[in-house]
Amino acid sequence: MTGKGRRTLKYIQYYPSPKELYQKITSSPGWNYKTNMEFYQVRDRALASLTYLLGGRISEILRLKKNQFIIEKDKVVVRGIQLSKSRYKNRPRREQFREEAWLPLHGERAGLTGLVLDYLRLVDGDDVFLFPFSRQRAWQIIGCLLGVPCHWLRAYCENYLYDNWGKDILAVSDYIKVDPRTLQLYIRRSYQKYKPV
Repeated sequence: MTGKGRRTLKYIQYYPSPKELYQKITSSPGWNYKTNMEFYQVRDRALASLTYLLGGRISEILRLKKNQFIIEKDKVVVRGIQLSKSRYKNRPRREQFREEAWLPLHGERAGLTGLVLDYLRLVDGDDVFLFPFSRQRAWQIIGCLLGVPCHWLRAYCENYLYDNWGKDILAVSDYIKVDPRTLQLYIRRSYQKYKPV
């Protein structure tokens, strides 16, 4: 990581596939903890996976609790994600939420959901924060694990959803809860992939 931080559009040269991201997360040694190495490795992998799968800001991910996760037949539903930035100017930020988001149990991103479920099984208590540490610590963990800033995982997710939801930028912006004008800066688009018409 080069300290370029959140200047995502300019510095992301490659958007990895979910499979590549999974391999990178699971093969990285991560942070060298002195105790409980296995537990922290599972936790850190879940942190990176959730940040990517939800396309959330790191402060939104750090507020998640175990009781927000509901396992259904084909997905894990994450309910009531409190937003970190105001989407609606007439409502205070503390009252703004993503009603729900999904972690797939089938398909190419299911392996990353598995990493989240591995960690949820280890967490004691339903009403506890999954990641009880600061944003700075989260950035250090993900930087050590993947070599990229947290915000890049959000861009990877947005780009993936855009490509897989029929390039419907309005659907992605509604799901992530961000203005479409802002979202378009984080999506990889290129005219070169099209044929002449």
